[in-house]
Amino acid sequence: MNRILVLRLSSMGDVLLTLPVLRGILDSNPGHELVFVTRKKFIPYFAGIDRLILVSFDPENQHKGLSGILRLFLELRRYGFRTLVDLHGNLRTSLIDGLFILTGCRIYRVKKHRKLRRLIISRKLVGTSVPQATDRYLQVFEKAGVSGKIIPEAVAVPDLRNQASDSDSGILKIGIAPLSKHQTKNWGLDQVKELISLLRMKYPVEIHLFGGPEDHDILDSLTAPRVINHAGTAPVAEELMLIRSIDVFISMDSANMHLASLAGVPTLSVWGPTDPSLGFAAVNQPAENSLFADPAVVTCRPCSVYGEIPCRRTDSPMICMKLIKPEMVLEKINQILAKSGRKFTGQ
Repeated sequence: MNRILVLRLSSMGDVLLTLPVLRGILDSNPGHELVFVTRKKFIPYFAGIDRLILVSFDPENQHKGLSGILRLFLELRRYGFRTLVDLHGNLRTSLIDGLFILTGCRIYRVKKHRKLRRLIISRKLVGTSVPQATDRYLQVFEKAGVSGKIIPEAVAVPDLRNQASDSDSGILKIGIAPLSKHQTKNWGLDQVKELISLLRMKYPVEIHLFGGPEDHDILDSLTAPRVINHAGTAPVAEELMLIRSIDVFISMDSANMHLASLAGVPTLSVWGPTDPSLGFAAVNQPAENSLFADPAVVTCRPCSVYGEIPCRRTDSPMICMKLIKPEMVLEKINQILAKSGRKFTGQ
């Protein structure tokens, strides 16, 4: 059995985007095993995948600092591989790469297209896109001489949409993940409240709110009858099963967007300072499911790859988000439902 070490330590969205690639590589190469290193909290999303060996990275304790990286290196050497695929390319993984180079291991690193991203953000290149993250990940394996494919619906949970559910009896199930790591990528709770109100007036709807444990108290302000806050309350397996049962999932540019799309759920993403063209669009979703302000009106976006840069506009701060109205999101939801052919009776 040929083993390959794969590194992608963080962040959650980027780690999730390795799922369709790792599954595709393993499916196409039955004689291979992958040793995948990532943070402990992401391990459950990869559980149960045959020939995928999971190694937990603990930067706060066991693998903290240079001594921790050396400890991780010594742990990984025991797995007996000669090829390392670095899908992260940060300082920590570069140190690990360097240590394995000294052992004669072949190293292959992901291309980040930093120059291309700068040109897109500066508007020096118009109509150009960075290859999607899954495509860039797959290219690294191909450089290593391992061909494969991308399996879009990579989250392994039962497809509850084929079973009896509230949706089958005319209840529309909407998932909303209104928060992200960076504040600039948040649409705003007032906008979300108005969208929830519009949905409740138009449809017999059940709304499920998603996020991390740190989001729970914030999202509690949105709860109401049939508006349920799940942020940080359920084990991963239960959360995935719930997401798979959703009819339409609305998310900011965040890990929840990738989680829903990889679960095969129609996913509507709301974009502000970041943009799908920078390489992080939701997998297997049509372009029209990405919603952003009119480029002719908001000429300053995209202004950031990840959303960590504060808005620089003093005349109309965060206009890129403010111009996306709840009615626009509702119209997109209507279009997605119309394509699905699903019918939901009035209240």
